[in-house]
Amino acid sequence: MINAAIIGMGRWGQTLVNSVTGGSDVIRFTAGMTRTLSKVEDYAAEKGIRLHGSYEDVLADNDVNAVVLASPHSAHFDQMMAAADAGKHVFCEKPFCLTGAHAKTALDTLSEKGLKVAIGHNRRFSPNAIRLKEMIESGDLGDMIQIEGNFSANMAGYSGEWRDSRAESPVGGMTSLGIHAVDMFVNLFGYVANVHVLSKRVAIPFDIDDATGILMEFENGQVGYLGTVSATGHLWQVRTFGTKGWGCIYGHDRFDVQMTDGSTDAETWDGYEYPGMPTIRDQMECFGRHCEGTDTFPATPDQILHATQVLEAIIRSAESGERISVG
Repeated sequence: MINAAIIGMGRWGQTLVNSVTGGSDVIRFTAGMTRTLSKVEDYAAEKGIRLHGSYEDVLADNDVNAVVLASPHSAHFDQMMAAADAGKHVFCEKPFCLTGAHAKTALDTLSEKGLKVAIGHNRRFSPNAIRLKEMIESGDLGDMIQIEGNFSANMAGYSGEWRDSRAESPVGGMTSLGIHAVDMFVNLFGYVANVHVLSKRVAIPFDIDDATGILMEFENGQVGYLGTVSATGHLWQVRTFGTKGWGCIYGHDRFDVQMTDGSTDAETWDGYEYPGMPTIRDQMECFGRHCEGTDTFPATPDQILHATQVLEAIIRSAESGERISVG
């Protein structure tokens, strides 16, 4: 059993805790800290979580094997480096870091100390995403040509919170939403060679972008495009096009196929409504087994680094208006 500490106990931090509370024999949350402890005292007591007054106190807790970072993006690098010094495994919510240099330093340091690392891309554990990856790898969809994706939601309610800052949310919804699609693109199509971005603020009531469009070229020659809108209804969709047909995932629970011969297929799974709690539980337990050395996390350190480099290129392209090479 891995004893984990949750760092950041807002809505998503509590979602991570809830996903395994009382139902996992792999990982449990025994400690935690957040910026305002008084807001979570009752929740922590209910879940059996020891609250610490500082991150340093968490790292000094000998009963903690791993830290789970559900903190602001800009804090991740320093928190991971401190965890490495303390000998703690790290699960980090996305984005891992905001620059490729920071990501490489953190990953190298954790590896050198024999510590395991994972990232919060629970959509890799969605049954529809697993089904789509199987069809691509088996050749059922033919040779891959193009991928498209969109992850959008209403972030207007975050006014006054850290996500309404351009420092934390450069290129609008990319760090909160679109980075999931970047990871799925890497998972399904491989590494990205370059990106070209248009991103602007249209309607959101604070100073971040809410309309972002990204063209991508992959190292294998395929084309991709990604959209994220941060002031609209919730949408998660990824569609891959091959020479034999296309496959599309919606949410965590729906998969559609259209073949070139005119045949179609569709699958749905019960119990995966947003936020897809079974996928969150599966990723946390996979991380626990990863720490124990009995499993490997599907998003590899090289993929984590590459996705961070893609994000950095997207930020640079949005600022310059130019096509930017990744890495």
